[in-house]
Amino acid sequence: MRFLKGLLCAFGLTSLASAKGLSWKLDKSCQTSDLNDMVTTAVNNAFAMANDEADVLTKILANQDLGQNKENILNVVKWMFTKDGEEPNRERIGVLKSIFTCSFILILEVGLLTVTARMSLLAKAKDRKDDEDPDGSTIVIYCGFDRFEPRPGGQWYDKDIDEVLEKDQSFEACKGLQPNVAYTWVPEENSKPSQVQLCPWFLNWMKSKDTKSLRDAEAKGLFWRAISKGLSKAHTLLTPIDVISLLDKVVLHELTHTRVAGESLDVDGPSFLTVRYGWNRCRKLAQEGSDDRNRQAQVNADSIALCGSAIRYIKQGKQVKENGDVEDK
Repeated sequence: MRFLKGLLCAFGLTSLASAKGLSWKLDKSCQTSDLNDMVTTAVNNAFAMANDEADVLTKILANQDLGQNKENILNVVKWMFTKDGEEPNRERIGVLKSIFTCSFILILEVGLLTVTARMSLLAKAKDRKDDEDPDGSTIVIYCGFDRFEPRPGGQWYDKDIDEVLEKDQSFEACKGLQPNVAYTWVPEENSKPSQVQLCPWFLNWMKSKDTKSLRDAEAKGLFWRAISKGLSKAHTLLTPIDVISLLDKVVLHELTHTRVAGESLDVDGPSFLTVRYGWNRCRKLAQEGSDDRNRQAQVNADSIALCGSAIRYIKQGKQVKENGDVEDK
């Protein structure tokens, strides 16, 4: 079947969804006067981070120069994806040799995607196309729940993708006991778009905070520990890189969960007591160096997002340290 799809690609007989290429769309719930600029900027920043990360990982594998601040950039990749004393290699971050693409739509089984392949594909979805009907090559960003209609038994009908979802598959994920800030839903039918839902409570908080300042990083860390019983019980201390430019990183995290990026995992999730969120837990996951692809750091969404975030800060002239601190040089 995969070979047949490859032939169809070669002869240009792919579906309309594949022909239009990868893109993203901002739902009308985000296009309000108080949200549009903030969310648009965060999404654009997330795609820029994906592009920078893909570029860095590709250069590392090709043994090419990383340019200015290359030592710090290389260390970040090591901290997020490799065991102590191990250099970045194809087993940890490598692009598979047999990836079949057709107009940037991946044909290979997504479970085999490595972090370099994920970010390379995701970076190609940076074009915003609000006026086109979304399909399987589209990522739609939502800020509200207008698309949902109640159904008997606690289910919800999503009119945008014409699916009836269980309670925990719908916007209820934003209202549970765990402090979810966003979630991603990928329909089983590959002709339907991936959906990234930003939780309204989180957006309201973001509107009232200066998320680009390092000065109040400690206060934000205290806020997160206060609202998250799971993180507090697990004694997981958030670091400055976890909380600065938080919306950008959250969006990148969710984008890696989409079909476009190969549907990354939340390793050891979904419980906040165990899930590999945050710099410290991602660092420990990399140190474990599992040979099980489903437990490697390169498939973990927050590891990928934190690496992209760190690379951006380094390119802006800051220094990222192994403990998650971000400082001016």
